Amino acid sequence: MYKENLLLTLLIHQHSQENYYKKHSEYVEKQKKIIEQIWKIPFTDINEERRIYYLSGWFWAPWRYNNIAGFGEIIKETDWTLIGNLYLPKGRYSPKKGYYLNYACASCDFEDRNIDSLRKAIIEISKQFKQIIKPKRWILEVDETIINHTDFFALLEERQNLNEKQTH
Repeated sequence: MYKENLLLTLLIHQHSQENYYKKHSEYVEKQKKIIEQIWKIPFTDINEERRIYYLSGWFWAPWRYNNIAGFGEIIKETDWTLIGNLYLPKGRYSPKKGYYLNYACASCDFEDRNIDSLRKAIIEISKQFKQIIKPKRWILEVDETIINHTDFFALLEERQNLNEKQTH
């Protein structure tokens, strides 16, 4: 039943996309200075093959999937209620730690079979998530355009139909 009623999974990032890449640029510049001290020439004067070797070693994986501090899930609990669950690390953030369900859930009611009301409830839960994670200064990745153009009732109906076919 849980997976069948899942409407949306949202990513929670440790840093904004802009800040993540700014930190990466700062890291690369710091590494270049170290290499310049070792080689005693400007980084740009090092042969291209060697520069590429160094730069590839300083690569950081793309922000969206590699700076995740947690997840938020929005689930249709009843015909008129959504709940939101946060999965956050226990204690200090570390990519090596697992994520745990944080029962400081969010919830919001909507009008039965009213897609606009459902979309507003999803956006409201995302705002509640933002308030919960605000003390950590983490970033909730939520795209209201996607929410406003998704027919969640059709999604749920299709999942239900697929589920029925699999059980027969």
